[in-house]
Amino acid sequence: MSFVSKEKTAPATWKVAARIEAADFCRHLDATFAKELQKLTLPGFRKGKAPRAMVEKRYGEKAFFEEALEAMLPDTMEAVMEEAEIEPQLRPEDLDVPEDQDWKADGINFTFTVAARPEITIENYRGLAVEVPSPDVKDADVDARIHELQHRNARHVEAGSRPAQNGDIALIDFTGYLEDEAFEGGAGQNYELTLGSGQFIPGFEEQVVGHSPGESFEVNVSFPEEYHAEQLAGQAARFEVTLHELKAEELPEADDDFAQEVGEDYDNVEDMRAGIAKELSESKARKHTEAFERAVHDQLAAMVEGEIPEAMFARRAKQNIEMFAERIQMPIDRYLELIGESQEAFEVRMREQSIAQVRLELALETIADLEEFDPTDEEIDAEYARLAEQYKVTLARVKYAIPEDDIVNDLNRARALEFVKAEAIKIEV
Repeated sequence: MSFVSKEKTAPATWKVAARIEAADFCRHLDATFAKELQKLTLPGFRKGKAPRAMVEKRYGEKAFFEEALEAMLPDTMEAVMEEAEIEPQLRPEDLDVPEDQDWKADGINFTFTVAARPEITIENYRGLAVEVPSPDVKDADVDARIHELQHRNARHVEAGSRPAQNGDIALIDFTGYLEDEAFEGGAGQNYELTLGSGQFIPGFEEQVVGHSPGESFEVNVSFPEEYHAEQLAGQAARFEVTLHELKAEELPEADDDFAQEVGEDYDNVEDMRAGIAKELSESKARKHTEAFERAVHDQLAAMVEGEIPEAMFARRAKQNIEMFAERIQMPIDRYLELIGESQEAFEVRMREQSIAQVRLELALETIADLEEFDPTDEEIDAEYARLAEQYKVTLARVKYAIPEDDIVNDLNRARALEFVKAEAIKIEV
């Protein structure tokens, strides 16, 4: 076997030409024939005793050719890649073995494509400046939460004859027109519209504000370019509107009775403020941590320099889609139909996610190399034990299923991430 040539066809991707020498293949074919012959029975011969010439006469001289070739190729390609100084990142693909070649004289020539391990550089990963939301809870935060609870428990009362304002519930009739022709789905009777809620298309609610009950008026708007009804998207429309009635929001007083109503553990306003402050503190702490993690991930992924084979992104996207389908327990096309997303948009979203994941992993692996991280045998054993406990299987089964190199890589990436986070500088905003 021998390496012939290599040609770079894409970032960190090579097309490799190689050859299995005729003598090497013939020896392997002889051995394969002798092994497979033991399973054969030809008329007139005991099992495994038929002469080779009789077998070739019946099945052709390339009997067991495919078996011999398939058995040789894995080790052959591994040796060829080593000779070609290619460290594979993924399994070779696009194997091509031309049929019209004189393999007895010239050997077997073949080509394959392989994505090489990318050569990655990353700088300035120590002391990352990371903007995160402040975890501190201020009195204004508590006040805003109480005000939200007041709105949630508000009553709506007749507003009388005053002009409409944001927050009111307007009882309206409306009919929509495109160039003086009423369009389907553009009319409503006694419709309750909360002004300022954004229920209607942009500009509609703003033009109701200022009008009083009993008035009829026109509202002129344009449908958004991305409107869900294609026949209306981007169209200018006129609505004839009659305002019948206004209801105003009446907020409850934030007193002890209100505190007892919104929280079982609240006896008075002080208890309510303390409880809300505690909830907000826990929520803000979570958001602080999550934002910090995301920002570190994003910065590291963006800092990666080097050629990354497209096959790595494609493989991760395929894996992510398969895991997503398993998680939602329904066909992807059905899911997309329910959420109103196109297949193309979904695939773009999954690809972007996959690119970020691959770049982050490469960044962490490179940092682990630069910092010379190397897990101990005890750490490796502990990780195997953790996985066995997590998946409720035996330790032996986990060790059989997951190579130690994968465990080492996982531990190194985790340690590299903790290292970067510990070195990072948080800027609270």
